[in-house]
Amino acid sequence: MAGQGVYAKIEGFGFLPITCFAMALTTFISQNLGAGEFDRAKKGARFGILCSTLLAEVIGLIIFLAAPLLMALFDRNPEVIASGVGRAQADCLFYCLLAFSHCIAGIMRGAGKASVPMVVMLVSWCIIRVIYITVTIHFIPSIQVIYWAYPITWTISSIIFLIYFLKSDWLHAYHNG
Repeated sequence: MAGQGVYAKIEGFGFLPITCFAMALTTFISQNLGAGEFDRAKKGARFGILCSTLLAEVIGLIIFLAAPLLMALFDRNPEVIASGVGRAQADCLFYCLLAFSHCIAGIMRGAGKASVPMVVMLVSWCIIRVIYITVTIHFIPSIQVIYWAYPITWTISSIIFLIYFLKSDWLHAYHNG
């Protein structure tokens, strides 16, 4: 439990830029769509996604590589460090997927499509995650099953969001109601 708590503290620092980009994109998209600046909204969305995913991946790589040192800042117990490092090694290299999902969610909220991220995240991050853990833990009774639930469901939401982002007319939906 202590190892997971230590990782959660470090993870919080990694997630902060992700949530900041998502919130900034919501405002940026809504202002530009409201002003009829569709090309600017589209370019800004792509730039925001690119910046956020790259930054998230750099942060994830740093945490991945420095996990033992970072964990030791909070607790010197080798078992605690090992537990936190195990979680970090499962999650950190997939922060780009979390960033992507949050950015698309922010973009859709800014475009007036708040129900899209609500449904995608509810299904992917709650329902599928719980089903995956509940079923898989019976066959593989390991904490790693729970660790991997996060990157797996981030991947699922990212795929759904990518399809929606590319196939829907989210740019003009704001003006069309």
